[in-house]
Amino acid sequence: MIIPFNRNEALRYLGAQKNDEAAGILVDQVFLKLRNEVQARFFYQRFKCTVTENSVVLADCGVKFSSAHLAKHLQDCEEVLLFGATLGSKVDIAIRRLNIESVAQGAAAQAAAAALIESYCDKMQQSISEAGAGCAYQKTRFSPGYGDWKLEEQSLIFKLLDLPKKIGLTLTNGLMMAPSKSVTAIIGLTKEPKNTVKIYQHKCQNCPNINCQFREESKNEF
Repeated sequence: MIIPFNRNEALRYLGAQKNDEAAGILVDQVFLKLRNEVQARFFYQRFKCTVTENSVVLADCGVKFSSAHLAKHLQDCEEVLLFGATLGSKVDIAIRRLNIESVAQGAAAQAAAAALIESYCDKMQQSISEAGAGCAYQKTRFSPGYGDWKLEEQSLIFKLLDLPKKIGLTLTNGLMMAPSKSVTAIIGLTKEPKNTVKIYQHKCQNCPNINCQFREESKNEF
């Protein structure tokens, strides 16, 4: 599978401007070194849910996610997808190798890999939509650690999806994912277009973390 490489996203993660030619060359170079190391995998499962003012409860298993921001994001949803994805452990190894060769290469590799996992998630979310998930519209991904959703609840997603077995993704006692270039999220499903967005609409649009160093102004599309 070919994963689109969003150069501008990589530059944003690197903290560089889009017109920074030297930084652009650097992220292009490390991308070429990383792309053959990618062993991307994903898994998702659909759940019915009940949304209250401060929580989201999965009706099928009774698991409760406590977050007012998540509840607001999913307020029109009766179903959700729990989603996990990873670029694989070889990417982590390649990043460490590049960092030993050059601190600049290591930083650029981190940024390029961050852009790649987001592009992969976008692509997989699009494939889920095209395959038909039972609903016409999807919300943008919402991950543990966003807003007031505590990172500790990420362990619930791991248990429900059995991510170590399904895609080789584990969670450390310190709540770090391994491999590191991985994503877990909830995707709201709704039959109504109200308050929904295009899958590829900018991820910052619905994120409540207004102080994020990677935040950009909302755009209609990438």
